[in-house]
Amino acid sequence: METMSHLLNRSIKNQIRNLFISSLLVTMCIISLIIFYYWKVSIDGIMQYAQEETAQAVLQGIKDFVDVPLKLNENNRYFLEKGLLDTNNEDNTAKFFGGVMRSADENVYSFSFGTEAGEYYGVRKNTDNQLEFMKSNKQTDGRSVYYLLDDNFKLRNLTQQLGKFDPRTRDWYIVAKEEQYPAFSDIYQHFIMKDLAISASYPVFDEDKNFIGVLGTHITLNKLNDELKDIVKNRRAKVYIFEEKSGKIVANTENAANFTIDESGNFHRDSIENIKDDIIKKAYYLYKDYKKNNTKEVKNGENFYIKMTEYRNHGIRWIIVVAVQENYYVAAIKKSIWISVALSTIILLISIYMSAKKIDQYLLPVYDLIGITKKFSAGNFRAKAETSQKNEIGILGEAFNNMSEHLAILINNLEQKVQERTNELEKKNQILSETKEKLEHSLQIDFLTELYNRRFLIENLEKMIKNYNGKSDVFSIIMMDIDFFKKINDEYGHDCGDFVLQEVAKCFQECIREYGYISRWGGEEFLILLPSSDKKRAFGIAEKLRHNIENHNFRCGKVDIKVTLTLGVAAYDGKMTLDSLIKRADIAVYEGKKNGRNQTRLYENG
Repeated sequence: METMSHLLNRSIKNQIRNLFISSLLVTMCIISLIIFYYWKVSIDGIMQYAQEETAQAVLQGIKDFVDVPLKLNENNRYFLEKGLLDTNNEDNTAKFFGGVMRSADENVYSFSFGTEAGEYYGVRKNTDNQLEFMKSNKQTDGRSVYYLLDDNFKLRNLTQQLGKFDPRTRDWYIVAKEEQYPAFSDIYQHFIMKDLAISASYPVFDEDKNFIGVLGTHITLNKLNDELKDIVKNRRAKVYIFEEKSGKIVANTENAANFTIDESGNFHRDSIENIKDDIIKKAYYLYKDYKKNNTKEVKNGENFYIKMTEYRNHGIRWIIVVAVQENYYVAAIKKSIWISVALSTIILLISIYMSAKKIDQYLLPVYDLIGITKKFSAGNFRAKAETSQKNEIGILGEAFNNMSEHLAILINNLEQKVQERTNELEKKNQILSETKEKLEHSLQIDFLTELYNRRFLIENLEKMIKNYNGKSDVFSIIMMDIDFFKKINDEYGHDCGDFVLQEVAKCFQECIREYGYISRWGGEEFLILLPSSDKKRAFGIAEKLRHNIENHNFRCGKVDIKVTLTLGVAAYDGKMTLDSLIKRADIAVYEGKKNGRNQTRLYENG
């Protein structure tokens, strides 16, 4: 065994060394924190600027793209409003529309005019990029006919004759007529080109302000992908554009499909649910659910700063997701950080080594006191340390002498002190045990609704999944969401919102008390665990809950509030995980919301 002198020697050295090293580390940490703080501020500033600048560039690019058909309509409506174009003169009509199309942007595939009488005139690009004059009027018996145009916009041969066509039934015509203002149609599948298309329409009035028809410029969206890529290629960013009301993809920079065509030739729009980029998907739902415009996500060790913006223009309502890659902008700053960390580490190690050498020298006078510690350890409290030195060593000797006197007194009273301390600890342990029981109970209960909380239900679900033993252990869950709860808070205030949550909780407790456990899952969401319940029984319980809430009188002060639920039911099949079970119930709720709310949906496999 090591001698007492060695132990004391090492302990004193370590204390002094630790004091020095701790002081050094604290100082370096404070300096490092200050430096890292300003580094981070610098990085955040750079990334916020890059994020905002990229988002603005994307918005401008979209605006420039969308302005093409708007300006085309604006620039040519005058001829129709002033009656300068006689649609009965086929040659002049073909020349007018053909001239516009020749000078139009390559994204424009058709420029046309539909009249209030149901006639239709215009020029389109065919699949060979040739111009074709199209018309539908009394002369064609309402059928659409197409003629190839030569370089002088003269009609050549008939290329195609289709069925009857009435422009008044088209979305682009209807929306312009209803709005009495330039507007865009919804995005649709181009019936010739395998692409998405959108129409800009302009209502036309004669000089007497009588509505005479709609001027339409029809463009394809394939070029928008390329223009977005050109905008972000030197910015190391990726962009997705989604329709606000449907979540369907309009365009993107990542070569993700905006649409697919199945084996039967059917055309399908892709949406946010179909994309594989998790950071884009997460940012989209954060914005949709919480209106969170700026987020920071990590993918494969790479930070992405994400900006959510909206683009609205004459009926267009798009959501734009811009994700900017951090490393491209701050690689040099990060490199300097790592160099600084390496240099600081080297300086720290050198300082520790030099301090250890000096401490050994300064501790030599202390070794004389080691002998007295041996006597104290042997129980000789009468031994006295030398106190003649008027420095720290003398002070230490006096401390040893005082310690020996106090130890003699303490040993005599030790047994009594131990008993008193034991009694005191027992009382404190009892208080601690009671406090622990109260705390464990509070951790299981939601303070507002007095229902079980999320943690309690997750623990019980995990136990049931772990102990699942076939059909005898079948159980189900019900996910519930109060419909339009945000609207209740906005219209009646958060006090009424809390009242609704409490009243709903009471109704749940009355219905579910003998069936299972119910918890407040979060916000206006609730989750019920139904042991020994298959999906059919769970569905019936869910419907009972829904009817009870729908028929319950929620009266907050002097206000009657109508409350309904959307519920999703999922049964455990013995194979799925906790997350997948909850997700199935959540999907069922989502389906119920999508189909009108105030209903119960059962998740079915596939």
